[in-house]
Amino acid sequence: MSLLTKNNNHVSTETPPRRAIVPRYEVKETADAFIVTAYVPGVDRAALETQVDGESLTVFARRTWAPPAEWTAVYRETPAADYRLALELDHRVNRDAVRAELNQGVLTLTLPKAEAVKPRRIEIKG
Repeated sequence: MSLLTKNNNHVSTETPPRRAIVPRYEVKETADAFIVTAYVPGVDRAALETQVDGESLTVFARRTWAPPAEWTAVYRETPAADYRLALELDHRVNRDAVRAELNQGVLTLTLPKAEAVKPRRIEIKG
């Protein structure tokens, strides 16, 4: 069973719609949370939107970096497009405690697990 699954059929409500691609990302699980790391080069904090809505987490990042007018690209690793990532949340995620941090084009989302599903130590009396 996948902890978080891709669901990138999200429809944009912006006008006019811009081309958007799914950024490279990875998901890791710790004892307390799921950690999603998404790579969104060329995006600053003001152009980033994250949203938890029911069973899904959506990230939309508008690329704000533009090359200087006199600059000509010889090779480009990423297309000139915005980023859109939609993930279906696992039932174990505490949706009210999701945190996001952007640092030099790397978005880190921390999705804490609900207390009810965390392992807990049971004290034995007697």
